[in-house]
Amino acid sequence: MEEPEHRLPREVLDHIARDAEPRHYGDGDILFREGDSSDCLYVLLKGQLKVYSRNANGREMVFNVLGPGDIVGELFLDGGERSASVKAVGEVECRMVDGEAIQSLLRSEPDFAEALVKLLIARLRSVTRKARSLALDGVYERTVALLEESATTSPEGLRVPPEFTQQEIANRIGASREMVNHVLRDLVRGGLIVKDSRHRMTIVGKLPKRW
Repeated sequence: MEEPEHRLPREVLDHIARDAEPRHYGDGDILFREGDSSDCLYVLLKGQLKVYSRNANGREMVFNVLGPGDIVGELFLDGGERSASVKAVGEVECRMVDGEAIQSLLRSEPDFAEALVKLLIARLRSVTRKARSLALDGVYERTVALLEESATTSPEGLRVPPEFTQQEIANRIGASREMVNHVLRDLVRGGLIVKDSRHRMTIVGKLPKRW
């Protein structure tokens, strides 16, 4: 199976993680915080990592949620501070690769250097798409796009991930919880989304591009 564009090829991941330091984290544990010094990257083997920023008032913006096979912390290459915080979602297993090892690979392994450049380009494209959506799309459009791209097929319809509370959706699309609540309420009233007794959401109809 072809690797997603935002991940390094499996053989490259195996190579850089081979002699790296194992790390395990519990749900909510912080790997590093925005503004920390950076001298390593992490290869994610199990679980999920959330990449986010939070302001002084506690408002959170989620930039990405990473899964097994992803790397995080690669921006240490310019010697700057961490540009975002990263925390574990559930139980996480990863490998920490120190900066010297990565620099050595960049010098000695052209295939690794090329793969890393392609990964950085893919992530830059993703950031550009998200910035465009924040600037040009409304809360409804951003909410629908997130639900559709994250939902999984079930006999009842498209099942929205159970962790998608209104606040979590708001954090991921850059909106307030109240605005997301308004969008979801209208979709439920319109019969396009149903909620079960545990407030889990399923998309049962075609969501219009605009409301």
